Amino acid sequence: MKGNVLQNDKLSKVDCAYELLKKDILNLTIPPDTPLKMTWVQKQYNVGSTPLREALKRLEADRLVILHPNKGYVVSPVSIEEMMELYRARRLIKQQLLKEAMLFGDKSWEANIVAMHYCFVREPSPADDACRIEGFIAWAQAHDAFDSALLAAHRAPWLKRFYTLTTEHIRRHGRGLRILMPTVEWQEFADAVHKSQALRTLYAIETYTELKEAVLNRDFDLVAQFVDKHVDLVITANNEIHELNEGNNKGGAN
Repeated sequence: MKGNVLQNDKLSKVDCAYELLKKDILNLTIPPDTPLKMTWVQKQYNVGSTPLREALKRLEADRLVILHPNKGYVVSPVSIEEMMELYRARRLIKQQLLKEAMLFGDKSWEANIVAMHYCFVREPSPADDACRIEGFIAWAQAHDAFDSALLAAHRAPWLKRFYTLTTEHIRRHGRGLRILMPTVEWQEFADAVHKSQALRTLYAIETYTELKEAVLNRDFDLVAQFVDKHVDLVITANNEIHELNEGNNKGGAN
């Protein structure tokens, strides 16, 4: 059994079903393109048909599942094209959130950025040869804490909601496409980091240190350039890894 919708008294059955399914879809416990047969989901998550239908409607609104007429729900597919679209959309959102944070941030906001950056710096980069999956998880958590600190002074809750949503989708696509982050095969990820200059740059702490200084100096134009550069690096890294994977597949077929 994947979970039990009755395990949290503070949430309704619909909320629990939604949260459990969403977590498993985002983490690829339920892979892309998986048909969600009602009887199977009810048994796996110990949920009734009525709250399950409501939860699936919410997941459909989040674009995590698709309803096919006369066939039922299927987990949404992943693709390079959609992930790149998500990155471009998040770039615009992040630039606006950072602009607001720089406008409204106070000394406490600045101090928290410095503190989170200090913690971030102390985590080994995934580009280091000695890094393993546990190290990547710690690095990613420190990265997210630093990113949250940068945005914390914004006054646009709807924009932040869209930012969170696009980030969740980006990471699901990354896991599904086996790029930019480790999956079950750590060696594949380590090889990609070694062979992709853009990916190594994305994991270099200097990139984030320069962003921190620009944010603290309220250099709006430079911050926007850093966000643009980050997306460009992501696109380049994806292309490099895709070409690497294509080469490996051709090599294996010979």
